Amino acid sequence: MKTEMDILKMDERQKLCWLLANRAIIFVIFIAWAGIIVRDFVQGRNPIVMIILIPVLALIRFLFFLYYSKKM
Repeated sequence: MKTEMDILKMDERQKLCWLLANRAIIFVIFIAWAGIIVRDFVQGRNPIVMIILIPVLALIRFLFFLYYSKKM
């Protein structure tokens, strides 16, 4: 299976930079998610959907990882 890194013909340094950028964007998404939860608490709303959303998406991503790692 070709990744976007293979399609763009990245060398090892570029692949590392790509992966570090992916890690950074996940961190930014986490900060935004936490901020939305705090805002909801401050405004007196129940942020249960936001509290459940990210862990569920992370679980789905992990299950895809397991599926693809067993296929290869």
